[in-house]
Amino acid sequence: MVEHGSRNVLTADESKILAAIADRIFPRTETPGAVEIGALQYIEVALAGDYAALAPLYRKGLRAVERSAKASFGRAFCLLSETQKDEVLLNFETGAVTGFKLAAEFFETVRFHVLEGVFCEPQYGGNRDMIGWRLVNFPGQQLGYADAYINKRVELDPVAVDSPKAQGK
Repeated sequence: MVEHGSRNVLTADESKILAAIADRIFPRTETPGAVEIGALQYIEVALAGDYAALAPLYRKGLRAVERSAKASFGRAFCLLSETQKDEVLLNFETGAVTGFKLAAEFFETVRFHVLEGVFCEPQYGGNRDMIGWRLVNFPGQQLGYADAYINKRVELDPVAVDSPKAQGK
């Protein structure tokens, strides 16, 4: 089990910008978005552990997002409208950011990590209450199936790998 303690790698300001980015990548609609599902906690755990080498890219990228927002719109990224945020992020996605050559790499890394945080095993800090799995009807780690579920919707509650049910207890 991964420790979800307060091993914050990012500052409060960096986390706030990251939350605003995650909210545009996987926004809240009639269902929870990345922030509610725990993607930010997943990223913090990952940056404190296996993804530690990516922490400098995150820091540089988040500062570049803030600079880009201020240069384009005269306001902090978190204060922009959704359309303005999307415009800033599109420039990152396409690598069209002056003064930050790693813009596209940064955007793709964050996008990938946000999605990992939404759909990962909950033990890694994201996918709170298996919400991500419920959104796509993924049953998680089941011991077995009564019938073959090939090309059929699985009507089972999700089970995380570290739950007693998955371990046959």
